[in-house]
Amino acid sequence: MAYLEEHEWMFLNEISYNISFIYSFDEIREKSMKWLKQLVGFDGAVFSLVDGNEIKDSYVYGIDNKYKDVFEKTYTKDNPLSWILESGRDYAYSEKELLTEESLKKSNFYKNFYLPNQFTTSMGINIVFRQEVVGLISFYKKEGEFTKRELFIMNQLQKHFAYRVSYEIKKGDTRYFYAKGYHEKICREFSLTKRESELLEYAVKGYSNELIADKMNISVNTVKKHFHSLYEKMNVTNRVQLLQCLPLSTDKINYEEL
Repeated sequence: MAYLEEHEWMFLNEISYNISFIYSFDEIREKSMKWLKQLVGFDGAVFSLVDGNEIKDSYVYGIDNKYKDVFEKTYTKDNPLSWILESGRDYAYSEKELLTEESLKKSNFYKNFYLPNQFTTSMGINIVFRQEVVGLISFYKKEGEFTKRELFIMNQLQKHFAYRVSYEIKKGDTRYFYAKGYHEKICREFSLTKRESELLEYAVKGYSNELIADKMNISVNTVKKHFHSLYEKMNVTNRVQLLQCLPLSTDKINYEEL
């Protein structure tokens, strides 16, 4: 938490609930990259969906679109870091921590993707829903290295992206993302009032303060006061931390129920 200033936390909050709130998935990917550019120093990024071991439907930011196919075709075959995708790890990683420069430069992925774009290092995060990788975000720099602060930022958003991506590819929604009965459990554990209970539900859905105010027929300032009370009871300071307190479902996806 010491990695971010208060205004950065506020911006991260804004990103987190907009990930769920914006209707168009393409717009989410475009805008989230623009927003993250203000928090993470990168020169290019790729936001892909993952189906099994296949990288597909990628969105590129700061990279010529012709390299999208190169990325999708060579990432799993010729990238020495592709094992991370198979591992299913759901926290951000820096290439420098896991790979020597020599082993990277020997790969076709480096020759076909890194060199033409003048990239020197990368950071990535698997988007994991119920122990299954459903997406991948990769960031690239031409100079310097990614910091612990930048890794920290992406770790805060993993769960939000997981919900949004899983919903997009029809593998889940709010009924399945969090553990069954999570709402009742949280309300009992923290003695939430009826208003706070309602607010928690809207927060999970990613609603903005303005939309919550409209649905609850109260002012935006009152919404903020209710959130402040909710944060104090749950011992958090913002929406990102609040949502991270909620118990995730560990059950595998039942496609017959979707």
